[in-house]
Amino acid sequence: MNSQPFNEPTIVSLRRLELCSRENAHRVANRLFEHKRRPVAVIRTDNPMKPFHVTDEATYGDHVEVELRA
Repeated sequence: MNSQPFNEPTIVSLRRLELCSRENAHRVANRLFEHKRRPVAVIRTDNPMKPFHVTDEATYGDHVEVELRA
């Protein structure tokens, strides 16, 4: 007996595509930068449901898409 779950393709809504876009991540990074006045970065992830992550923590490496600094 196989105990692996049945893998159905993930259906992604248009709203999720908009919220997960690079443009939206950049918009969020700008707002965070204006609010905190410290470096902010947009990081590319390997997760298709969350392809970009915005952080104000120190970041290094090839996954940094954009970095905002004062």
